[in-house]
Amino acid sequence: MNIINLNKVEFGYGKQKVLKDINLTIEEGQFLSIIGPNGAGKSTLLKVINNIYENYDGNISIYGKNIRDYTRKELARIVSFVPQDTYLDFEFSIEELVFMGRYPFQKRFQNDGKYDYDISYRAMALTNTLEIKDRLITQISGGERQRALIAKALAQDPKIILLDEPTSHLDINHQIEVLELLKELNKKQNLTIISVLHDLNLASRYSDKLVLLKDGQILKSGNVDEVLTASNIENAYNTRAIVELNKFTNSLFVTPIELKKREKNTSFPSIHLIAGGGSGQVIISRLLKEGIDLSVGVLNVGDSDWQLAKSLKIDMIEEKPFSAIKDETSKENLNLMRTKDIVVIAQVPIGHGNLLNLEMALTAINEGKKVIYVKEDDDKNIDYTNGIATKVIDELILKGMIVLNSIDELMNYLENYRFK
Repeated sequence: MNIINLNKVEFGYGKQKVLKDINLTIEEGQFLSIIGPNGAGKSTLLKVINNIYENYDGNISIYGKNIRDYTRKELARIVSFVPQDTYLDFEFSIEELVFMGRYPFQKRFQNDGKYDYDISYRAMALTNTLEIKDRLITQISGGERQRALIAKALAQDPKIILLDEPTSHLDINHQIEVLELLKELNKKQNLTIISVLHDLNLASRYSDKLVLLKDGQILKSGNVDEVLTASNIENAYNTRAIVELNKFTNSLFVTPIELKKREKNTSFPSIHLIAGGGSGQVIISRLLKEGIDLSVGVLNVGDSDWQLAKSLKIDMIEEKPFSAIKDETSKENLNLMRTKDIVVIAQVPIGHGNLLNLEMALTAINEGKKVIYVKEDDDKNIDYTNGIATKVIDELILKGMIVLNSIDELMNYLENYRFK
């Protein structure tokens, strides 16, 4: 039975198209993984399916009903979503966080009932968070936080669960543990699972179907052996690979053997990028595609932009996971900025933890460095500092920072910059 249908779905941030002509049918009880290189649109596709991004073109239906016709609570009773990067700055306990999964089923001012307790405690037991249920979400590791978020999603008692990189902050034993749990729920409870996975071998091992994205389009979808071919991997990832059957897991195993060489294009200016939380992924992909000399920072270890930069061996300044940027790290970042022609700021959410990135850009512009802000969405709030970040951005603009409205505008600017 087909329960999710996407017909000619397209979506973009501002003028930048991220999803193009997506046609996809998902059956009830499937374990489907979305794979593809960074910046391909995987996370965006999940958010469009969950109606987080509403201004898409085309049609999406769940159980035969257009998702625009569901109320938020109605959709949340069917679909739960585990995001990749979740900033939790409130001192909730894990137990309190998990019980929030019951909200779609409760009326205003209604107390938790026995069923709410039973299903929430079962979710914590399944995710091995029961023993740490009284600890604050701000005081646990990234892996524990991820397991707590999955427990919250399971407490929602969904028919469909969407997961954006559910293993991203987990060590290898917890990666297997979480995916084994999801597979068990998939088989025993007929739970439909749609997951974004970067690890092709985990995707191969646990998925029934794969969708391979490249540049916002479906390059190939179908059974694992139809999608995970050497030619498809080379096409999508610009990497030659061997695909063979792993006799221990009885699943296809991908071994990369050669990354096509990336030559630096010295006719473009060199760039230092300030990003984070996935805000820089498309920019990084576009800049590297042109061979532009690029550095990034400061990024927290484990951040999605950090993962991309590390995988591509981009020069980077990093900070500990979930930690505020330290003064000495920020100074290293400023020194790296000084080696580049232009500082580019993505539309990254700014909190007190990464405010120093903006302040170092202000120092750089005061020293005569050119600074560009790529503001793709005028309605998006990025200031989580009670107005401090906005004041710094306003001062940057007064000092001559260039504001562009899309990544295409950035690329056009850099193209013309070569001839100055």
